[in-house]
Amino acid sequence: MPETPPASNSPVHPPKPDEVSRLKVALITVLAVIGLFASVTRVNFKGRWEGIFLLKGASGALFELKDDLYLGDGHRLITGFDLDRPEFLLKSVFDKRVEGQPYLDYEWDEKDGSGFVRNIMPDGTELFTSFSRFSSDSGEDPHGLFVGGGLPSHVHDDDTAGEDDTGMAYWDGKRWYHIWCTVNEGVANLSDPKVLDPFRWKFIGSRVLNRSATRLVLESSHEVEVDGAPLRVDRYAYFRAGDPFFVLTVRIRNMGDNPVKYYYVYGDEPWVGNYGTSAGNVGWVKDRVIGFEQRVDTRKYHWAGVWDDGNDAIGEGHDFTKAANFIEWLGPIGPTVYFSNKGGDVPRKYKGTVPLSGDSRFIGLYWGPREIRPGKADSYELVIGMALRDPKTGFPVKPEVWAEGGR
Repeated sequence: MPETPPASNSPVHPPKPDEVSRLKVALITVLAVIGLFASVTRVNFKGRWEGIFLLKGASGALFELKDDLYLGDGHRLITGFDLDRPEFLLKSVFDKRVEGQPYLDYEWDEKDGSGFVRNIMPDGTELFTSFSRFSSDSGEDPHGLFVGGGLPSHVHDDDTAGEDDTGMAYWDGKRWYHIWCTVNEGVANLSDPKVLDPFRWKFIGSRVLNRSATRLVLESSHEVEVDGAPLRVDRYAYFRAGDPFFVLTVRIRNMGDNPVKYYYVYGDEPWVGNYGTSAGNVGWVKDRVIGFEQRVDTRKYHWAGVWDDGNDAIGEGHDFTKAANFIEWLGPIGPTVYFSNKGGDVPRKYKGTVPLSGDSRFIGLYWGPREIRPGKADSYELVIGMALRDPKTGFPVKPEVWAEGGR
């Protein structure tokens, strides 16, 4: 006969009443904590899944839970992790690429009107451009083709260190160079000098109009009211692989019944070279450096930029990054262009006496006053990018660009 198996030395006993009570208390406590957390937390998931981030709350909530981070969120971040997907996207977005050729990689949220474009050069260097990935001081997010912001891994705090790769930035294989920052753009009433910035525009929607490994066209549409007249603003960004710039077309149409007069403004304190500081930044045009607050003679020049080379007018020396940007204005409608130490402070003269200094050195453009009759539209075309460098002189060089018909 088989032997009777020995009795277990560890019999299973039902939990004692006091153990059941402790389990109930623990479960109720966990549920209460979850319920309390949920009641004081705003969940703000946009379906991007760049990670999970817990922030201090805004707009009345104690906490905010997000699946993405914008430039400006850093000071509210409590904890979280990011998936930092660009390397994955690099391998998966496009099916056909030619070895050793430049190509484009992008991510665009049509519903939210935000994303980024990475222009990868044949030598592995990269020009990164971010759109509407930033927040205002009051926690508002813009939507559409407005340069600014960065990826979650770049905005974990509000320290300037590590944020060179925001807005428009260049990777040379060793480090990032800041090229453009968050754009200062908007329209203004003739009677009120306060600019209606993108945070106050109504976002209608956005689309990817054309995409391939070498070309990309994005669109965003908006409405803004000026002097009681509704203006429709359609924006188009054109990218071509290997070009260190993109072309921005802005069309403003009067949808009202009466003529409207307005200004259109575009500018930036770009912090060229290193994010967070204008030290070393001077203006430049084709044949000279601009170290003072002054206007640009647009009868002679059709583009201008900021160069991180040091301002002799204040004795800065020349121990700077040498990075430079440029902005070119195309089409029949010419802007007023200026350099100043603060956006909106437009110098009256073409030769200035006040040196460019401080951390808000600014390049600005404005058109107007313009009048649009009902049903009519104005169109503005800008080329926004990074300047190249003359290997002999070290002076910035604007790359050859193409206009709308050359796309």
